[in-house]
Amino acid sequence: MRHAEADGHDGEDPALCPRGVRQAGLLGERLARTGATRLLHGPRRRARRTAELLAPHLGLSPEESALLEDRTPFPSPARRDDYPPHREDFLRRVPLEERDEDGAALAAAWDHLSAPGEAGTLVAVTHAFVVGSFVARALGAPPAAWMQLPIANASLTALRRRPTGEWSILGVSDVGHLLRG
Repeated sequence: MRHAEADGHDGEDPALCPRGVRQAGLLGERLARTGATRLLHGPRRRARRTAELLAPHLGLSPEESALLEDRTPFPSPARRDDYPPHREDFLRRVPLEERDEDGAALAAAWDHLSAPGEAGTLVAVTHAFVVGSFVARALGAPPAAWMQLPIANASLTALRRRPTGEWSILGVSDVGHLLRG
C-alpha cells in the first residue's frame, strides 16, 4: 500500500498531515480482519508513521525494510526507448537520489519480497512508484507500465500468488475505506 497523505514535499521527508492520520486509521480498520502476518514499511517518515498507525489494528509490530525505499524506475541511456517520448520531461525531474537505473533495485526488492517460502499475508507500506513497479513486475508488463498506474495515498493494492506461481492482481489503488472518512 501507499503511505497516507503527507504534510510537505517528498524531499523534506515529511510527517503525515492530520488527514493522513485519519486515512491510516481507516485503512487499519479495513485491514484488521485480514489475518496479516507481517507488517513492513519503508524508511521514510510517512511510510513509518502509516505503519505505526496500522500496527494496533493488525496486532503486529512494524518492521523497517530498505527494500521499500522511495525509488523511481529510471531508464539507462541504453533503455531510454523503453519509455514513451512524452515522459521525458517527467524523467528529467526525478531527483538523482531517487533514480533506480532500469528499476534494478526495485526488481531485486520484488524478487526478495515475492519469493515463495514465507506463508501468510504481508502488508507493505511504501510509495506510489514502488507499488506501481511491483504490480508491473507481477504482470510481466513493459518497463514503463508503472507510469500508467496512479496510486492514491492510503490506497490498498492487493496481489495474491496462485498455486501455479502466477500472480493475481486483486485490486489496485483501492480507496473504498476512505469513502467513509
